[in-house]
Amino acid sequence: MLDARLGAVLGYVEGEVLLDVGSDHAHLPIEAVRQGKVSSAICGEVVEGPFKSTTRNIAAEGMTGQIEARFGSGLQVVSEGEIVDTVSICGMGGPLIAEILKEGLHRLANKPRLVLQANIHTYPIRKVLAGSGYRIIDETVIQDGHHFYEIIVAEAGEVEYDEQSLTFGPVLLEKREAAFIEKLQRELSHQEKILKNLLENSNDAKKIKEVSLKVEQLKEVLIK
Repeated sequence: MLDARLGAVLGYVEGEVLLDVGSDHAHLPIEAVRQGKVSSAICGEVVEGPFKSTTRNIAAEGMTGQIEARFGSGLQVVSEGEIVDTVSICGMGGPLIAEILKEGLHRLANKPRLVLQANIHTYPIRKVLAGSGYRIIDETVIQDGHHFYEIIVAEAGEVEYDEQSLTFGPVLLEKREAAFIEKLQRELSHQEKILKNLLENSNDAKKIKEVSLKVEQLKEVLIK
């Protein structure tokens, strides 16, 4: 049984073969195969402990014929010319996901669907996607207590995004889901507290300007 975050990711998985990078015990691939979302899956792990856990879990579910664990970094676990239909990268920071894409997208000749779940800082992900021949087809925010997780779904296509779209998400800005608005409201409150403290206790003009800009950007989105 997947949590709400991975359950939402699973809803975007399609095709015959799933590649799950940083698989974390293979929970997503196991459920994807079990539910018939895909026929087979590849789990990529770069750390030995999680790799062994992934291998054990696959065997425990009797899925060694359908799910393969591979030890390697990012998209390097895919052979040149190998076809996968969906790539999922979940539970990491946005900059790390962006780096994985930047270093390995050239290996995915068929331009599979990308389902990317970032814990923080999604701007660099959107920047890399737009520069790599991918367009964002859907986005959502999953709230779990005080935590917010963004999911970005992208497919092959040329597109250009303005700074607001890169920062907040072109689809999120359009859909304006309750969790998205709540996330921005909390971030605005946080940035306003930082700005107040800076104005009262700091002479760092550069930092004050930077935080002031963040506050204005958040307010601009929220008042629409």
